Amino acid sequence: MPSVERSFMKDLKNLDKRLGVKFNDNNFVITYERGYGEPVNIHLVKNENGGFRQPDKRDLMILKGGDLAQGDKMETRLKKLAYTSEQIRAKIRKDAKDNIRNMTKDDKNQLMKAFVQRTNQSKGNAAFRRVTPKKKRQSI
Repeated sequence: MPSVERSFMKDLKNLDKRLGVKFNDNNFVITYERGYGEPVNIHLVKNENGGFRQPDKRDLMILKGGDLAQGDKMETRLKKLAYTSEQIRAKIRKDAKDNIRNMTKDDKNQLMKAFVQRTNQSKGNAAFRRVTPKKKRQSI
């Protein structure tokens, strides 16, 4: 697992104490600690081709930048980014939960249908409506 340069970490912490860096198998990700829950991702460090690179001054400039016309402080922008990221995570969790719930309902319906068909309890396969043929008499 690659490590981040100490000078970058020092500059990042000078920018905001709640900023941090983690490695996610392919790239570094700059995170923001909100004080509750897990840290949220606010910036993915990658080169022009989308590949791996070490975080540097460019990433600090991106974090410092933003829309200067709004006049928001950097702390406010970071909180907005963290809130948006948390909303996205919550939506992903909710969608996954709903997906599992729907699959469970489908499985339940499928199992109930198969059970009813096997035990001849459905209208389409009602044994009580069937007429059994009479046995033929044998002549002597």
